Amino acid sequence: MKGRRPNLKLSWKSANTMMGQAKVDETLLADAAYLPGQVANLTRGASVTAQTNEILERIDDMLLREGTDKSEIILANIWLRDLASFEEMNRAWDAWMPDSGTPRRATFEDKNLPPMCAIRIDVAASRKSGAGQI
Repeated sequence: MKGRRPNLKLSWKSANTMMGQAKVDETLLADAAYLPGQVANLTRGASVTAQTNEILERIDDMLLREGTDKSEIILANIWLRDLASFEEMNRAWDAWMPDSGTPRRATFEDKNLPPMCAIRIDVAASRKSGAGQI
């Protein structure tokens, strides 16, 4: 499928590291789904809330096709055209996230997002045990 990323392995490095060396715990390797560069299509130019909701709905669908769901997100990076819209985005994000909590997340300002895009979201999620791609 065009645009599909190959299955990659995530490895977490232990706290037992020295400069230039890292000890990798092989038991923590996991299949992951990567969904980079998600921007609004139908709601471009609309509110940050509308764009965020569109992107999050698409992420739900894409994660399902990858054999996982939002409860397995391990990392999210969010770019906002204007950091002043953080609270608006955050309300939509919090309403979307399961009660189990939010993953590690960073939010940045990017004045160079495509025209009429207020937000871009990248996520990485672990695939559920035994789940393959659909």
